Amino acid sequence: MDGRFDAWAPDYEASALQDVFYTRLHRRVLAFASGAPDAPRRILDVGCGTGRLLRTASAAFPDAHLVGVDISAGMLEQAQAMTGPGEGGAFVRGDSAALPFADGAFGVVTCTACSHHWQEPTAALAELRRITAADGLLALAHLQGVAPWDPPGARQIRRRGVRISSGLAVPLLDSGFRIADAALFAECPLMPATVVLCARKR
Repeated sequence: MDGRFDAWAPDYEASALQDVFYTRLHRRVLAFASGAPDAPRRILDVGCGTGRLLRTASAAFPDAHLVGVDISAGMLEQAQAMTGPGEGGAFVRGDSAALPFADGAFGVVTCTACSHHWQEPTAALAELRRITAADGLLALAHLQGVAPWDPPGARQIRRRGVRISSGLAVPLLDSGFRIADAALFAECPLMPATVVLCARKR
C-alpha cells in the first residue's frame, strides 16, 4: 500500500480534494481536539500524509510538539519539504498497527480519513489507545461505508445524538475508548465522514 501512496505523494497536495474535503475535515477534527481540558504538550497525527493537518495545528496549538506518522516514505518526504520554520513537527515512518512511540506519549491523537485503509481496526485502535495519555483525547474522522470491516448498511449505534456505524463504534469501545462526542461531516457529499472524539475509559 505504501508504494501506491509514494507514487501519489509528489502531486498529492495539488488534488482538488485538498480544499473541498481535507482542509475542512481537518478543521473539524482540530475543533474536536481543542476540547482537551489542558493544552496538550504533544500531538500526534496518524496517517499524516503530507503534513497538512499538522501545519494547521501549529497555529491552533502553538506550544505543542507536533509529530506525524505515516507508512509512506514519499508522503513523509513531501511533509518535511512543505513544513516551514515555526510550524514545528517531526515526521516518523511507521505503521498504525505498530506505532514507534511510548505508552501514553501524546495528549491529543488525530487520525483523519485514514482508518478505512486499515486491514482491520483492532490492532490500530489498540495502538492508538496505548499511545494516548490517560487524560488524553483521540479525534478520529472515519469515511463511512468504505472500509471492508465497516460496510455500507452496517447497524447504527446512537452516541451523543449521532448515528455511528457499529463497525466503527464497537471496535472503539472494545479497544478501551469511550465516545465523548460525535458529529457527521457531510460538506463533501461524495465522501461523508463520522468524526468522533474519544477518551480512554477509566
